[in-house]
Amino acid sequence: MISHRTETKVNAPSRAQRVAKIGDVFYQTVRPYQKNNYLFKMDSNEYVFSTGYTQLRPKYSPEFLLVRIQENTFVRRVLDRSTGTSYPAINSNDLAKIEINVPDGTEQLNIGHLFLALDNLITVNQRLILNMLIVLFNYLYALKKPSE
Repeated sequence: MISHRTETKVNAPSRAQRVAKIGDVFYQTVRPYQKNNYLFKMDSNEYVFSTGYTQLRPKYSPEFLLVRIQENTFVRRVLDRSTGTSYPAINSNDLAKIEINVPDGTEQLNIGHLFLALDNLITVNQRLILNMLIVLFNYLYALKKPSE
C-alpha cells in the first residue's frame, strides 16, 4: 500500500465499502492489465477498499492466489470477459466464473512462501542497488567538485 487516508463513515465515499481482513487479496477490476492487485497483510479491521476492487478471500495461501491472478494468462482471460475499451472492466460475478487450477492446500502454502521469499529477496536487492547508486553518485560528485 503506497498511501491511505483516514475517513469517517459519514464522509467516506460510497465506493469505499470492502472491509479488509488479513490475507484478503484485492483484484483491480478496472484496467486489470495494470495488475494493481494487493495482498492485505495488516492485522486491522479499520481499512476499507474501493468497489473498484474485487475482494478475494483464499482458503489457504493468499501469496499463491496473488501470484496466480498476476499471471498474463489469467489477465488475458479477464480481459476477454471485460467490457469497455478505454477502461476495460470486469464485474465480480464474471471474475468469479474464471477457473484456475490449484494444488492442494499444503502445496499452495509452500509455493506461496517460495514466492514471498523471492519477492523479499528482490526487494532487498533493489534497495542494495539503490544504495550503491547513491554512493557512486556521491563519489562522482566529489570527484567533479571544484577544489576550494
